Amino acid sequence: MVPGCPDGSCGVKLFAKLFFLILLCSYVTPAAMDTPLVLQHVTVIDGTGGAPKPDQTVIISGGRITSLGPAGKIKIDKAATVIDARGKFLLPGLWDMHVHLAGINADPAWSKDVLLPVLIASGITGVRDMGGDLEVLLSWKREVEAGSLLGPYFYVSGPWLAAGGRKTPEQFPVANAEEARAAVRDLKQRGADFIKIISLPSRETFFAVADEAKKQNISFAGHLPFEIGAAEASNAGMRSIEHFLYSAFALSFSSQEETLRKQLVEAEKKGDSEAWERIAHEADATFSAERAAALFQTLKKNATWVTPTIASLDITSHPDTWKLDDPYLDFVPPSLAKEWRSSFNDEQMKQRAAWLGRQAANDWKLTGQLHRAGIPLLVGSDSLDPFVFPGDSLHRELAEFVQAGYTPLEVIQAATQGAAKFVGRENELGTVEQGKTADLILLDANPLENISNTRKILAVIRNGQYLNRAALDALLAKARSAAAAMPAEK
Repeated sequence: MVPGCPDGSCGVKLFAKLFFLILLCSYVTPAAMDTPLVLQHVTVIDGTGGAPKPDQTVIISGGRITSLGPAGKIKIDKAATVIDARGKFLLPGLWDMHVHLAGINADPAWSKDVLLPVLIASGITGVRDMGGDLEVLLSWKREVEAGSLLGPYFYVSGPWLAAGGRKTPEQFPVANAEEARAAVRDLKQRGADFIKIISLPSRETFFAVADEAKKQNISFAGHLPFEIGAAEASNAGMRSIEHFLYSAFALSFSSQEETLRKQLVEAEKKGDSEAWERIAHEADATFSAERAAALFQTLKKNATWVTPTIASLDITSHPDTWKLDDPYLDFVPPSLAKEWRSSFNDEQMKQRAAWLGRQAANDWKLTGQLHRAGIPLLVGSDSLDPFVFPGDSLHRELAEFVQAGYTPLEVIQAATQGAAKFVGRENELGTVEQGKTADLILLDANPLENISNTRKILAVIRNGQYLNRAALDALLAKARSAAAAMPAEK
C-alpha cells in the first residue's frame, strides 16, 4: 500500500500516470513528425508483388515516405531519428477487408477503446466495415483523419440492406424495389462509402439496388441473394461478393445450378437448414469446370472481387479448438466472453460443425481456383464472430490463403496494395514507395519464409507515427483494461 493512501487509490493513480508516460515515450507523436524518421539497413517487401529489397534506407517525414533506396546512397538529415533495422522486414500496413466494429457483437460502447488499439497493434492500418452504426463509424473516421484518434483507415457501408427484420444501427430492412432505392439514396446522402447487401426480398429488388447505386455513383457489395447467381451479380455491377457458403457461391459452379437454386430458395422460405446442407453438398459434387471457366471470364471482365473469409468458417467449424482460457478473450467484455464460452455446450452447433468443416475445405478449393484464374481476392476476417478475434483473425486469414495456394508474397500484396486499389486509394496507400502515406509494419522475421511471421511485429508506423513494441504492448494493455471495465452481465 502507498504511504498516505489507506485505501490504496494512490497506487492506482500512480500506475495510471506511469502507464501514460510509458505510452507517450514509446512512439513519435504527431508534433514530432516533422523530424525525419529513418529506418536503416531494412529489407523492404513493398506490396507490389516485386522481390524483396535488402539493405534499404527508408526516410519518413510529415507522415509520408520521402525517400528510399539502397543503404549508403540516401542522404540522411543530421536531426533525423535513426533506427537500425538490420535483419528486420518492412511491409505496408495490412488491411482487413471484412470487419464489424460498431454493430452485431461489437458494441460501440466498448469497441472503440478495445478493437481499434488491437487492430493497430496487429499491424492493421485499414479496414472495410461491412455492417454497423454509420454515424459512429463516420465519427471515428473523422477523428482518425483529424489525428485525434489512433485507429485504422475506415471504408464503411453503415447498415446492410436486408429482406426483413427490424431496423437497427447495423440493419436496414427493405420490403420492395422502391424501398431499396430509397435506402441506397439515404445511405449515400448520410456518407456511406458503399452499399452492403445481406439479403433481399426478390430479384427485382436486387436489380433495383444495382440500378440505383449506379445512378448515385456508389458501389455495392455483400452476400449473393439466393435468387441471384454470381455471373448475374457481376454483370449488374456488384463490386465484391462476400463469402462462399453464406452467399451460396458454389451453386454458380454447379452443372445443376438452376435446379439447386430453386430448391435453395424454397428451403430458405421454409427455414429448412437440413435441405440447405444437402443442396450445398450437391453443388460441390456437381462442380462443372466448363461453368467455372465461363464464370471466371465474367468476373474478370467486370472486375468483380471476391472475399472468401475462410478463417471465420474454419474457426466456427472447429469448436473443439476453442479454449475457455483463450488469451484473446481478454479483448472482449466479460458478458460477451461468457456468451461465447457457453456456446461450448450448444449441441446444435456441434452437430453443424462437421458440415461446416467440409464447407471450409471447399472454400480452400474455390479460393485456389479463383486465384489461378486471375480473379482479385480480398483478405477479410469477418470478425467479430465467436472466437474470431479482430487482429488475430486477419493473420489467420493470411495463412488460410497460403494454404489455398497463394504464395506469401501474393497474399501480402492482396492484403496491402490490392485492398488500397479496391477502395480507390492506391495512389497514396498500400505500398512502400516514395510519396506514399507511411502506413507500415516492421517485422522481426521474414514473412516470405513463413506467413505466420506477420505476427512478429516489432513496430507499426501509422500515418508517420512510429509505435515501437513497448507502445504496442501499452495499447494492448489499455484495450484489455477497457474490455474488463465493461459490465459482466448484459
